[in-house]
Amino acid sequence: MPSLTGRQRNPLGRTVRLLGWMADHEAGDFGVRELAAAVGMAPSTVHRSLGALEEEGLVDSDPESGRYRLSLGFYRLALKGSRRTPLRELARPFVLETARAAGESCYLAVYGELQLAVMYLLEVPSLKSLQVRVRLHEWQPLTSSAAGLAVLSGLDCDSVVAAFASSPAAGSGSDLAERLDEVRRRGFAVSVGSTEAGCVELAAPYMGREGPVRGAICVELPEVRFSPQMEEALGKLLTGEAAKLSSALAAPAG
Repeated sequence: MPSLTGRQRNPLGRTVRLLGWMADHEAGDFGVRELAAAVGMAPSTVHRSLGALEEEGLVDSDPESGRYRLSLGFYRLALKGSRRTPLRELARPFVLETARAAGESCYLAVYGELQLAVMYLLEVPSLKSLQVRVRLHEWQPLTSSAAGLAVLSGLDCDSVVAAFASSPAAGSGSDLAERLDEVRRRGFAVSVGSTEAGCVELAAPYMGREGPVRGAICVELPEVRFSPQMEEALGKLLTGEAAKLSSALAAPAG
């Protein structure tokens, strides 16, 4: 994993980090000093990076206020790129089948090794009037959801310790270890109220080529529709579709 110091000294890395922070926050525009404090850079460095991004059409500036915002050019690139994500397209049939069989909202979560986090990338919402919807394209701590716990269950000990250390609300280390042991034993994770109050999330991990965990397939449903009898059935569905996706990812390209 690249060191923080190395990323700070890398001009491209600084610029990407700046764009990422702006994309992760919902404010319409940002001041130079505000951005500098948020990403830990000097205001002069942020100003130069913003100038370069503006030249490439990825940010716009307001001449009167001096504030910056992401441009339509940035959103065009983001939307076009997301539609071409190979994993998203490869996983779509398995997510669709999970949603069809479960009758509930289904998501594809991906693991970010650098971020030590998961992100919901693909959604198939439930057709029911009462449904659970989670936020897409935002990094979430690994300890805060069933998707994250499913991923954590397939990571090495050092990564688990690092994820625990970066999540103040993770509870005790022994509690996390017990939960991960249960996830490994059952093949899927369950959490209540983690992604949204009053909802239940179940998730099973899928693997990439040569074995590393890549993310999780998840089912989200209101707690009022959930019962202990459903847990095993949904867990079996999720582990089955996650295994099929793992096999598809492991298949040689051709």
